[in-house]
Amino acid sequence: MFFLNLTAGEFLALFAALGGLITALYLLDRAKRKRVVSTLRFWTSAITAEEKHTRRRMHDPWSLVLQLVGLALLLLAIAQLQWGTRESKQHDHVLLLDTSAWSAATQGPAGENGGRIIDREKDLALAYLAAIPRRDRVMLVLADALTTPVTPFTTDRAQFRAALAEATPGFSALNIQQAISYAQQAQTWSGGQPGEIAYIGPKLAESGDLALRDIPNFRVLTVPLSRNNAGILGLAVKRSEEAGDEWQATVTVKNYGAQRRTVRIKTRFGNTVFAPRLLNLAPQQETAAEYVFVTNTGGELSAELDPPDVLASDNKASIALPRNGLLRVAVYTARPGILRPLLEANPRISAQFYNPAQYQPKPGADVMLLDQISPPKPPAIASLWIQPARDASPLPVIDVLENAPITNWNAGTALGSGLHTTEARLSSTEVFQTFEGDITVASAGAAAVVVARPAASGRPRIALIGFDPLAGEMKFQVTTPLLFANLLHWLSPESLRALDLSAARVGSATIALDASEHADQIHITTDNGEAVPFTIHDHALQLFTGRPAIVYITSYDRERVLSLTLPDVAEHEFQPPRNSAAGVPVPANWVSNSVTLWQWLAVLGAFTLVVEWLLFGRRRSRKSSAAAASRRTTAPPHAREERELVSR
Repeated sequence: MFFLNLTAGEFLALFAALGGLITALYLLDRAKRKRVVSTLRFWTSAITAEEKHTRRRMHDPWSLVLQLVGLALLLLAIAQLQWGTRESKQHDHVLLLDTSAWSAATQGPAGENGGRIIDREKDLALAYLAAIPRRDRVMLVLADALTTPVTPFTTDRAQFRAALAEATPGFSALNIQQAISYAQQAQTWSGGQPGEIAYIGPKLAESGDLALRDIPNFRVLTVPLSRNNAGILGLAVKRSEEAGDEWQATVTVKNYGAQRRTVRIKTRFGNTVFAPRLLNLAPQQETAAEYVFVTNTGGELSAELDPPDVLASDNKASIALPRNGLLRVAVYTARPGILRPLLEANPRISAQFYNPAQYQPKPGADVMLLDQISPPKPPAIASLWIQPARDASPLPVIDVLENAPITNWNAGTALGSGLHTTEARLSSTEVFQTFEGDITVASAGAAAVVVARPAASGRPRIALIGFDPLAGEMKFQVTTPLLFANLLHWLSPESLRALDLSAARVGSATIALDASEHADQIHITTDNGEAVPFTIHDHALQLFTGRPAIVYITSYDRERVLSLTLPDVAEHEFQPPRNSAAGVPVPANWVSNSVTLWQWLAVLGAFTLVVEWLLFGRRRSRKSSAAAASRRTTAPPHAREERELVSR
């Protein structure tokens, strides 16, 4: 037996105070009274006898007893007396709702909420909520690759149901260890008695140590799942190195089921539909289908599997392709026949030749090439200068060297990548004065003969070659076309940047880097401009996204676009501890061993007070009325004497 609202000390203190007050009122009721008599002659000897007699006797003791009993019963009702064993604290439960990619699977007849796995999970969550005591607090946590609490520990069932109704399937695989670790920490810091950690889902998680151990009060509510699913693992698209308008695409498909399946891949680009391909997949087998197509315009490339299966989110993948990656070069020269073979040998360059008289500061091109001319106005776009006139050079020409060898190529930058000569001599070369920020690409001794100037203050990028690379010994050097390629790439990196596009799974992504890519040159952002954290280990870039996103990875000479929109379908079933419970708990197991008595005590206390009033209260009222009437019928005031007598 125990109290819910009061302690035993508080109950006794209240009863002693109120009971003492009632008893004092009963004693004071017989103390001093005023009586009206006609004379005091016959009262002198009777006063002492009455005092002695009343001190030994209390009028209506049973009335006092009934009032004290009624008071005690009402105080017991207020204290909420319980009969049985007492629970020390309320329990705090954590409900882990599996919102991984598998929760979007549809199979079987629709339940109370629907036919998806997550709808069945919600039904089990409501059943679990109804089985636990209402005094217990519950926290709802959505678990996939990330662990997301959506409610605090609360006894507000309406708040819990509202958060549960808003839960939707995710795209990542379940990280069960992380979810359980968070639940245990939440119970530790809740301040209450730790209750159960209840997981609801199909028990499929990402790879790792899936044999769970040492989890007290762990319960698993399993949702049956048919894994008869084939899905797209990835869609990768790469621009051909041989032609600017040619693309190479690869679609990777996997059979997750335990039976052999035949699927059809339907691929299209824009309004062009490719011939369907049939893939016969053994259980757990993955295979790739390759495509090569040519286009000069941008558009969406999509691949879709037919027939559909239980998981629709991995049956389709798409990528938006940009326009062809040609570098448009406006060439102003008086010798187009010499420069044409050099520029047109690169399929990624589209060169348009003009004579010097047709010069425009801003032609419809990405880069301007000025071959031994002095334009009347400076270029408004990036420009490459070959032997500019001394009085019209963007950089001051401080000297002209004859028969000078190139002694150094700046191999520390991408501009000097792959460049080297064997003491090639320049018949005549200009020497440029350099300033802070300028990049010396090649030098003859200490003289800068090839210089690149970055853009600044509205001025576009500029590259200068102080000699004629198509004359003398340089005409026969392999370094010459590489020098042009490096300078043009530096002037317009977006146009000649190698482009890789892929649709991949949400979660962890690993991208192998080229040998020329360095960590300080890499920038990663999403489609809304937010930076994405990443690490580089063993020259491989690693990043993580918990939700679908378009990620742009750019470096000096390469751009990668990751459309992380495919679900990360888990393939491994985790094993709960041996001592864990299963299924919805029986409500009787949570019922307290105590019985609530306060309602009966309140009724009994009120009944006791009513009985006391019926037995003694009305009699006291009649006596008071009779005494008042007697005073009114006594002799007139002039024949009476008043005296206050003390009787006990």
